Amino acid sequence: MSGPPINKRGRGIFGVRKAPAPRDKCDIEVTVDLIGVRRDVAVKVKEGDVLGVGLTSTGENSSAVCSTADGEIVGALAAFPGIAQLIQCIAEGVAYRALVEVAGPTRCQVTVSGAGR
Repeated sequence: MSGPPINKRGRGIFGVRKAPAPRDKCDIEVTVDLIGVRRDVAVKVKEGDVLGVGLTSTGENSSAVCSTADGEIVGALAAFPGIAQLIQCIAEGVAYRALVEVAGPTRCQVTVSGAGR
């Protein structure tokens, strides 16, 4: 069980309302930094660009990565609560996009959401 006990009004013992569950397990939107940013690619990316989100695998491990329209990987999504679910949804064929919020030669922050948004 995670979090504090919930009372009949849907509030925890601290008076905070528990967030409703998403309608769909793949309805994910998150703002996160990229890790392992490739400088040679990142210098071509600017705020407002839209990157593709896909998977790359090393052995049994998969990582969610952001790529340019040319297929160049900018970096991988940093860990966040729900990253495993996002990876599973991508593996199941759900399409996501990443809107670049902050861009620089060593840092890239993106907002990932469903491609239909």
